[in-house]
Amino acid sequence: MTVSSDKKSVVLVVHGVQLGDDSSLQQDELIRKSIESRLTATPLDFAVDIYKYEDLSDTSLQKLKTVSSALVGTSIVAILAPKIIDLVGDVAISLANGSTADEIRKGLRAKIMSYYAAGNPLYIVAHSLGSVYTFDVINELIETNELFDPNDLTTWPVQSLLTIGSPLGLQMFKKTGRNIAASLGEGEFDFKWLNYFDVTDPVVSGDIFGKKVKVLKIAEKYKRNTPEFSWYIKDYPVDTGKSWLFAHTAYWNSAVVGDGLLNMMV
Repeated sequence: MTVSSDKKSVVLVVHGVQLGDDSSLQQDELIRKSIESRLTATPLDFAVDIYKYEDLSDTSLQKLKTVSSALVGTSIVAILAPKIIDLVGDVAISLANGSTADEIRKGLRAKIMSYYAAGNPLYIVAHSLGSVYTFDVINELIETNELFDPNDLTTWPVQSLLTIGSPLGLQMFKKTGRNIAASLGEGEFDFKWLNYFDVTDPVVSGDIFGKKVKVLKIAEKYKRNTPEFSWYIKDYPVDTGKSWLFAHTAYWNSAVVGDGLLNMMV
C-alpha cells in the first residue's frame, strides 16, 4: 500500500477530553471552516474526518458515575460529580493504559490505516488528550515494518501531526512510557510534528489555576539528537485571546493554528 498525491488529502481530527457523547462532537466542522477560510488562490482538494472515542470512555466510566450519584444524593455535588468523573476519568483511562485505552488506540489505528489503504495523504490534528493517543499510535506505526520509510513519503500512513492544547509535556504522561518519539531511521525526510499551545492553558501547564508555562518547550522534550531520529518537532506558543480553560477550547478558532495547518498541507 502507498499513498498518492493524486488522491484527496484528508485531515483527521482527534478530539480531547469531552463532556457529552460522540454525537455532540463537531470539531471536524470547525477545522473544515478554518481551512476553507484560508483557501483564496490556493487550490486544495481535501476532506475532514473525526475519530470519536468519547462513547468508549463513557461506557468504561458509567459504573463509577452511577455509584457516585448514589453516594452524594441530590445536591449540587450529585449534579457535578458525573461531569467531574467524565473529565478526570478520561485522563485516568489513558494513564492506566488498560483495555479501554487499548481499544481507543486500536480504533484510531484502524481509521488511519483505512485512509492509507485508500491511498489518501493523511494529516492529523489532535487536541488535548487526543494528542496522547495519537502520539502512541504514530509511534506504533513507525515501529511497523515497511511503514514510514524516511526516503519514501508514500509509505507514510500519516504525513504530519499538529497538536493543540496537548498535555504531553507533563511528567505524568512521560512516566507512562512516553519518554521519546520512535526513530524513523536516517533518510531524506523528517516526520513533522507542530505543537501549538496557549501559555495560560492549564492542560498544557498542569497548573489548575492557569499559571503561565515558564519553559516554552513541550513537544521538543521528545527529541533525540541522532541522525536516525528523523522528526522535525517545533513548539509554537499561541495567544488565543482567552485564558485558563477557555484557552484550552479556543484553538479551533485560532488564525495561527489555521495557518499552520494549511501550510503543513500545501
